[in-house]
Amino acid sequence: MHSVAVLFAFVSSAFAYQVLVPNGVQGWTNQGAQPLKWDMVSTDRQNFTAVLTNQAVQGFDTQVLKALVNGTLGETTVNPPSGGWPVGEHFRVNLVQDANNLNTILAQSPEFTIKEAPVSSQSSSSTGSPTNTSPANTPTDNSGSNAGGNTAGSGTTEPITVPTGAGVSDFAVPTGLLAFFSLMGIILA
Repeated sequence: MHSVAVLFAFVSSAFAYQVLVPNGVQGWTNQGAQPLKWDMVSTDRQNFTAVLTNQAVQGFDTQVLKALVNGTLGETTVNPPSGGWPVGEHFRVNLVQDANNLNTILAQSPEFTIKEAPVSSQSSSSTGSPTNTSPANTPTDNSGSNAGGNTAGSGTTEPITVPTGAGVSDFAVPTGLLAFFSLMGIILA
């Protein structure tokens, strides 16, 4: 009878929560929110708390990433802990019962790495893009003074700043919306 109970416990654990991402192949970066994906079955708890652990780093405290996650969603994003994402290896995400029961583990991810985010994937700074300055003639009115109100006289030049960091995608217009307005213009004309 005892062996049947052990077998049942083993079989039921095989069908419980399972962390899919992060894993040994798809880890996280230290930039922004990170993906968390899992599988569950109908007999699993309806919610859990996600925590970050690292048994290989002495003194690393378990950090609660997200509490009361709806297990039926199958995926969510988790924000960085208060000190930011630590960079390194041997991290795991545990799905635990709740923030008060961190040792009641429902599922555990494989070990994964949190890497430094590549510079190209980090957001641009809020101070703006670098600029080039080029001289341009100040427009003048018929009286010979410049139209911009500059009292330095006609023909003076002032720099114009041109952003150089703006890419084509910054000015992209959804083509569906453009087509819709074009069609509406034709119909209404």
